Amino acid sequence: MRAVLFGILFFTLNSIMAQEFRTDISYKYMFANKWDKAIQTYTFSRPFLKEKQPLLRHGLNASVSYIFKSSKSLKHGINLSYSYFKSSADNENLNNILNLHFLNLGYIIHYENMEKTKGLYTDLIISTLSSGLFRNVNRKPFEYDDTRAKAFGIGCDLSIRAGYYLNLKNKIYLSPFVLIGYTPYIYSPNSEALINQTKGHVNNNWSGIFTSQVGFTFHIRQL
Repeated sequence: MRAVLFGILFFTLNSIMAQEFRTDISYKYMFANKWDKAIQTYTFSRPFLKEKQPLLRHGLNASVSYIFKSSKSLKHGINLSYSYFKSSADNENLNNILNLHFLNLGYIIHYENMEKTKGLYTDLIISTLSSGLFRNVNRKPFEYDDTRAKAFGIGCDLSIRAGYYLNLKNKIYLSPFVLIGYTPYIYSPNSEALINQTKGHVNNNWSGIFTSQVGFTFHIRQL
């Protein structure tokens, strides 16, 4: 029995090393028009605020990916990524913070041709996207209608990534990359109520999102 378990473990580890594993970190820029309007309306309706509420534009992203073994230039894989954005305004007797989290689970179509493109690669990533928006006021969770306010969302995302492999040692590579993403539809019916205590005045129950990323990927790959 132990021999069988050892054989399965050895085969699994061997399979993992025969493929490609990645992890990356990046700066992420976001433009979500309807969420921006809700924040701008919050600021406009409170002219007494000296420090305006920043838009949810600048964030960080981290992800892990797994590319399945293939002898072809076109390969397939899976991707899991997490993004975080924060908007904080500190005024007299009013500290308001918005925390936005994204979790993406995606399918990767990976293309590389080491002979022709000399280290360049591209990824098309199709993902399901979930979000969670939370608010703290004066360092306490914000309540709306006597319950803790939170706004969850779900949608789909399409991204294109381009990077360049730099060999560090043996199977270890580093690649700088850029990524452009578009979420045509994310359903988040409570986002306006959480941000501005209104519903249906500024936006509908959904929003579109444009994103861009610049960062570095660490690869362990078997050629």
